[in-house]
Amino acid sequence: MSTPQIPRPSDPEARILYLTREGCHLCEEALPVVRAEADRAGTAVEVRDIDEDEHLRADWDHDVPVIIVDGAVHARYRVDAGQLRTALRRRPLWKRLTGRA
Repeated sequence: MSTPQIPRPSDPEARILYLTREGCHLCEEALPVVRAEADRAGTAVEVRDIDEDEHLRADWDHDVPVIIVDGAVHARYRVDAGQLRTALRRRPLWKRLTGRA
């Protein structure tokens, strides 16, 4: 089994990429938590349905929801608000090096 590709958000303001699919009850539970923590951190969430992209579906079919923060998988299936808050407090290396917020 190959390692899944970690997609990047197309929105440059989004630090969180949320992979989901329609009818996923875990996705429906986790998304409000992710949006609330993103709002608290002042960032955007890009939501992507894996069933609309054959590569995403092949890589992440049994893992949704998947929460990707700054290009790294943060959580699958369930999200802990405190852990996500901590992850969003960390700034990506490129932002630290360039002095961006």
